[in-house]
Amino acid sequence: MMNRTLVLIGCVLASLGLRAQERNRLPDVSATVKGELTLPVPVGTPLFASITESIGQLGVVYQHPVYKGLGLGVGGGMSWFGLEERALAPIVTTGEVRRSRAFGKVAYERYTTARSFYELSLRAGLSFYRFDCPTCEDEPAQAFHWGVGSAYYLHATENLAFGLTLGYEQDMRRFAAGDLGLSSFPGRKEVEEAGSSGYLIVGLSFSTRLRASPDSDRGW
Repeated sequence: MMNRTLVLIGCVLASLGLRAQERNRLPDVSATVKGELTLPVPVGTPLFASITESIGQLGVVYQHPVYKGLGLGVGGGMSWFGLEERALAPIVTTGEVRRSRAFGKVAYERYTTARSFYELSLRAGLSFYRFDCPTCEDEPAQAFHWGVGSAYYLHATENLAFGLTLGYEQDMRRFAAGDLGLSSFPGRKEVEEAGSSGYLIVGLSFSTRLRASPDSDRGW
């Protein structure tokens, strides 16, 4: 009886040990495609913030691991802003601002549990502004673009995770009345922002790992 009890206790302890080892084995970082649905909130640009309203921002990135969670990526995105009808009336009563981006990315990813991980990133590239209104010119405006970001993800399946993202982006250009084809803003003395265009980025994101998955009979 005593021998059977000792054997049973040993089996239970061995099982607990194996489960603890499995919990300690965190998933590795793999190649991913990441997407974002965010809201760009103008920061430090009172003229732009008072004349436009943020509609939304989309982005997509391909990212590949390089060394111990460090990865490189390339991506792009588009932002939309609507012109406030009352801010520029009666000169401009309708229009929008479209901002496209193309950038390279350096990121660090780390799993905190088997089903969750975080990411810290740095981006740099180019932004292109197109101002669409009755008085606007057709030529897009180009600027150097950079940004920092963070995100926290939870896996819904083996390869698909959803998360929250928070970041800051800046384009090295100043918004001015000339962007809208105007010599001045109605009711304002300022004709140009004092600083570069900056945005607080907050929203949702997803991450898809590009590798075989045991969750699916098809292997993905």
